[in-house]
Amino acid sequence: MAFWLASSLAMLVAVYLASHSVIAAAALVAAYNSWLLTRPRMKRVFKRLRGETVDFSSYYQD
Repeated sequence: MAFWLASSLAMLVAVYLASHSVIAAAALVAAYNSWLLTRPRMKRVFKRLRGETVDFSSYYQD
């Protein structure tokens, strides 16, 4: 989760500084996150962010 958060924030800042466009930065970070976080992984990340325990019994199932 630390890699996801750090890389997303770094990309957001880098794109904003390069383009001075909040919309472009947000769009590219959203595309990056949709590529980086597959649906099962995204579900686990958001469960951790909410403080819920993660059940790894269906780790490879969608």
